[in-house]
Formats: sequence, structure tokens, C-alpha cells
Amino acid sequence: MNHQSPFTLAHGDCHADVHPATGGALAALRWRGHDILRAAPASANVRQMACYPLAPYSNRIGNAVLQAPEQTHALRANFPPEPHSIHGFGWQRAWHVAARTSDSAELLLVHGGDADWPFACTVQQTVLLDEAGLRLTLSVRNDDTRTMPAGLGFHPYFPLAPGLRLQTQWDGVWSMGDDHLPAGLAPVAQASPFATPQPVAGWQADNCYSGWTGRASLDYGDYAVHLSASDNCSHLVCFAPNDERSFIAIEPVTHANNAFALAARGAQGTGMRLLAPGESLHIAMRLAIEEKQHA
Repeated sequence: MNHQSPFTLAHGDCHADVHPATGGALAALRWRGHDILRAAPASANVRQMACYPLAPYSNRIGNAVLQAPEQTHALRANFPPEPHSIHGFGWQRAWHVAARTSDSAELLLVHGGDADWPFACTVQQTVLLDEAGLRLTLSVRNDDTRTMPAGLGFHPYFPLAPGLRLQTQWDGVWSMGDDHLPAGLAPVAQASPFATPQPVAGWQADNCYSGWTGRASLDYGDYAVHLSASDNCSHLVCFAPNDERSFIAIEPVTHANNAFALAARGAQGTGMRLLAPGESLHIAMRLAIEEKQHA
């Protein structure tokens, strides 16, 4: 068996296409003929995939300068023409399939340290289909001799559809500057705009939200997708371009964008973690699919 070739997992009405060589990503998640996640075209690159892991950090490290506890590191700007480093190295590497059954898989990525990330670490992802839908887990272990800053996240893309309604809650928003980095954290004056189900049509966002409840529901009319994440995913990144691209990204993450630099400047509530040698960070995300009953 080629341990990097694409394969399909199945359980009941759910099917997931896994592409280990393309960033350990999912190319599709289908349920009863519906694309639960945005389906990738043939020969897609990782940015066109349905969902990919974010490790060992989420979103941007400003100007590709990592401020670690013991020293500052110049990283490779891995998403030109932007000057930043983005989403870690996991989404741009081929993963190894460590184990696989008909409805589950374990993917592994062993990293020795390089210009993308100077610390040795091991990243593990599991993909599991069950009666409820999809469950993903993601972990990173610090294999280095130094303390390692770390964060994790998932980057699922959901298809837009007429009448789609979103429900989720947060208590703060990181405003974004023209450089795509957070300019400051502002509390939500009243309830989150999606505290009750609201249409997403016309919504435009590219922000990180803090104080997220760890739950989000997308109602497509005939069915709903209920996203839940582990408690340490206290932040949510939402990307709703409101253009010809027919998706929204709802991304559970452990920390704010550019969290390492923000924390170094004394900002509170960034979610940035420090892992001692041998220590690990774990997160999980579930997509539970509900068939809607109509009178």
C-alpha cells in the first residue's frame, strides 16, 4: 500500500476523501449526496481542499518573525507575496498514513526542524467517521530540547447555499489591519451577531474571535451541520469573502492570529502555549450531521 496515496473512508451515509500527500487534507466529506464540506476539484492544491490541519500554529506569524522564549527566529515566508508565515508547515507537507481502517485513519508528520519551523516535533492527526458524522483530532509533541511555542487548529470550508443560516457565539473580536495582522481586541458590545441563527448571505469577515463557545451550527434547510471543538479551542477564525467564491471558512483554533508576537508584547488572552520538551498539545473537532424534519 502506498502510504501517501488518496483514499476514501466510509461509515453508513458518510464518506470522506483523504489526501495524505496534500497537507494531510480532506478533499471531500459527503452525506446522502450532500457536500458537507466544500468538495475539492480534481488535482486540487491544498488551498482548494475541504479541510486541512493547522500545525504547529494557526494563521499568521507577522513578517515571518517567531518570538520564542529563548530567541527570535526568522522563518520562511511560506505564502508569497505576503511577508508573513502562515498556518505552520503541516498544510504544505506530505503526511504518512500510520494506520487505517474502513472508517478511520491516523496520519503522522515527523519534523526535524527547518526554515519553516526551527523546532523538532511530531504532529498526529486522526480522521474518524461514525454514525454522527466526522471527528478529527490533532496533536503536536515537542521533540526538541528547547521550550517550543505552539498552537493548533482546523481549517474546514463549508459550501454556501441559498438560505444558509449560522449560529455561534463569541465575546471579542480581533480587528485586522491592512497587513492582515490583528490590530487590537475589542469586546462585543452586545450579543454576538450570530447568537441566534442568522443568514450568512452578504456577510464579509476575515477575523479572529475570542471567547468562542466552541459550538457553531450551519442550517442548510434539509440538514444541519453542528460543529463542536475541544475546550482549548477558545478562538474562532472566520473567513467569509462575500464574492464569487462559494464558501465560508469556520476555523476552530487555540490562539489568536500572530499570538506569539502579541504575547511577547504583553497582550493577554492570546491563547499562546509553551510546550516543554516532551510535552504535547491536543485538540479535537466534530461535525455532527442532523437530518431536518419538515412538517
